[in-house]
Amino acid sequence: MTAPERDRAPERDRALERARWELAALTGRLRAVEAERDLWRTRHDDAARDRDRQRDLVRAMRRSGSYRVGRALASLARDPVRTPPQLLGQAVRRLRYRPPVALREPRRHRPAAPVPAHVYLAFGLAREDLGAFVRALRQRVLVDADHVPVVVTDCPSFRALRTPGVVLEYLPDAATWHRHRPEASFQDVLAERLARLFADHGCARTVIVDRDDPPTLADLLRGDRS
Repeated sequence: MTAPERDRAPERDRALERARWELAALTGRLRAVEAERDLWRTRHDDAARDRDRQRDLVRAMRRSGSYRVGRALASLARDPVRTPPQLLGQAVRRLRYRPPVALREPRRHRPAAPVPAHVYLAFGLAREDLGAFVRALRQRVLVDADHVPVVVTDCPSFRALRTPGVVLEYLPDAATWHRHRPEASFQDVLAERLARLFADHGCARTVIVDRDDPPTLADLLRGDRS
């Protein structure tokens, strides 16, 4: 290997590593979308069965004798000639009656739209760099709370870096996985775990953090590191 090739080797390794994370993140997002699709399919099938059940109940009610009697009474009430005046007056009074304010059903306020989650894949960062990045994220959402930051890291001491407003999730690195689960493919396990995290947090965006140059607060506010 020539000297220029040796100089370019670290850059190639970083590019290859980033491509692997991007592939794992893309695979995880795809699996999360497929799981959400299956969930909506199940909900649609349940709704269709409930619709058919309600339709059968309505048909059975229409065939019942009590429904026919009630319908006949309603038809009589619509005819002022056949309906006795006292019954008509009672019906009018009931229509005009409005329950007191205390008895009325309270207005239901629409719940606020949930804030989307942005997942930051911060693998390979030193503990100090990870702590600085988490603090920058905290300051970022204090300036503009437009998303919930979820940081996925392989730092074993991540618990000491917990910060209000920032969610920390831990995934072991490849060496740890191979040491405990040598039969499992790290890329498959990573994609599966990321898919679960994306689904649990409702991920709307994925950001891969450069471990050699993690974003600062200014970078996060500009959004030019995504």
